Amino acid sequence: MCGATMPPSMLIGIFMTVLTNAVSIVLLLLLSCTSVSAHHAEKEPSDGTVKSFRSIDPPLKVPAISMLKDGVDVVDMTAFEGKIVLLNLWATWCPPCVRELPALDRLQQRLGDEHFVVVAVAVDEESADKAKEYYRRLDIKHLDLYLATAENVGQSYPIDVFPASFFLDGEGRVHSYLRSLADWDAPEADQLVNFYKLQAVKLSDQ
Repeated sequence: MCGATMPPSMLIGIFMTVLTNAVSIVLLLLLSCTSVSAHHAEKEPSDGTVKSFRSIDPPLKVPAISMLKDGVDVVDMTAFEGKIVLLNLWATWCPPCVRELPALDRLQQRLGDEHFVVVAVAVDEESADKAKEYYRRLDIKHLDLYLATAENVGQSYPIDVFPASFFLDGEGRVHSYLRSLADWDAPEADQLVNFYKLQAVKLSDQ
């Protein structure tokens, strides 16, 4: 399985919230034109690497989601203005998400700097203790713990499939996405991140 589908009981509670947000609808349509389920290998193929990322052209500006950092401080995506952000949406009930976290942690350790950051958001705010336990069990040391509600995230991003990753530029625009787990330890992952970082540096020098 490439990803995990949010349980129907959770989707029903946020369905109307998502529909009221125009940007979320646009992004959902862009992604769902190929698939809207976890079993999407045929229509939205993923080879388990970052080569399966799909570009959005032109990049799409989305509202900045708010979240809790370490279960205490309220922040939003504007805190990362000026940086390339790899936004990873995961959940404690999603086995592929948990499998992916250690590699994301190592990616942040290798490449995180003033130009790039991995922001892993657990769409599971009511299970903060469980998310913290996963961080402890997986020995996650380089990723801050962010938590957000499905209602909040669903206003900006499709949340029917987890994990889901999005590359955002320094202005909060989505450039590409992958609705599956990926091998973030592979050389191709570093190459992709460095490509976006180089673009950000070039823009800052203009």
